[in-house]
Amino acid sequence: MRYLYFVAVALLFVACGNNKNNGENNGVILPEGEFTYNVPCKVVYVNTDKPGKAILWLWLHGGVHDRPKHDIFYHPNHFDCCDADEYILQYLKESGTKAIALFPVCYKANLPNTIKWIDCYDDVKHIIDDYADKGLIDTNRVYVTGSSDGGRGAWDYAEMHPDVFAAAISMSCSSPRPVSISVYFFSTASEGDCTSQVDELVKQGVNIKYKYCPDQKHGGDAIECTPELLKEFFSHTK
Repeated sequence: MRYLYFVAVALLFVACGNNKNNGENNGVILPEGEFTYNVPCKVVYVNTDKPGKAILWLWLHGGVHDRPKHDIFYHPNHFDCCDADEYILQYLKESGTKAIALFPVCYKANLPNTIKWIDCYDDVKHIIDDYADKGLIDTNRVYVTGSSDGGRGAWDYAEMHPDVFAAAISMSCSSPRPVSISVYFFSTASEGDCTSQVDELVKQGVNIKYKYCPDQKHGGDAIECTPELLKEFFSHTK
């Protein structure tokens, strides 16, 4: 029953996402075929009128210990305590990028001993595979981003599944580690200055672009996701 409930909720929010974010294309038709979601997930289609396959962008929310403050059951129009997710989405729209944006919920946070995004990876990957199998996305341009617990999740996904993702953005966490894909990393005073850790990783050949943001609040701030940075970020391919 829980599985069917998640599927129903996910499909409901797919439709809402299209209506909200493609107001000029109110007649947009969802891709044919059955889509299944084992986690609650909002899906937003961006610039559907553009030719070719879409990129796929994944946002991992923070606060997996306190899910009600972040997920779609409680805040259907916003997903996180920071503005970066909305800012990135707006960039994709304004840049004319054809994209599919995924906003999954770390529902397993409410279960004992499952408090990390990596515990939901198989379910998230199932969604990615579904879009790939239907030929809707460029599998060389799949991106993962997140803040706080979602920032740690982005590192986990980048480290453990570099064959899936082209690049990652991690905000408001303090867990840099060796990865084989490009990572854009920001920490605030809440997490501390990670410059020495990053410098050591860069010496090892890890491609990390890092900025310490002591004056910003935990959770990340949209100002760090500048159009210039995002243009570079979304230019990465596998």
